[in-house]
Amino acid sequence: MSDTVEKAIIIVAELFLFITACMFTIGGINAQEAAITTIRQATEQEERHLYTSLQVNGKETYTGAEVLQSIQQIHNLNANIRVGNQFFSKSLELEVTDVSGVNLDKIYDVSYVRDGMGIVTTIVFT
Repeated sequence: MSDTVEKAIIIVAELFLFITACMFTIGGINAQEAAITTIRQATEQEERHLYTSLQVNGKETYTGAEVLQSIQQIHNLNANIRVGNQFFSKSLELEVTDVSGVNLDKIYDVSYVRDGMGIVTTIVFT
């Protein structure tokens, strides 16, 4: 009888070790899967940043409020601004500038006039 109890204990111990090994294997596979997913997402983000910096996505547009903000920041931009037929010099005095010609409800297309060295000289909103 002692032989049978000993064999039963050995079988239970082997079964316990087998189940424990399976649990560790499943945990390892899940950890590898999570790592692969994280790396894939990081790579996609990196590629997305690369593509957005290299591709031209079409026309750049500004709202009327953004145009007003650009005029407010004209000294920091160090560029002249033209909105339709109105011209704002980079040396203008903001306190006395009439910006009533800027339509806040309009969406403006923007283009840039650059000099020979590639520096923006005029921002044109149409």
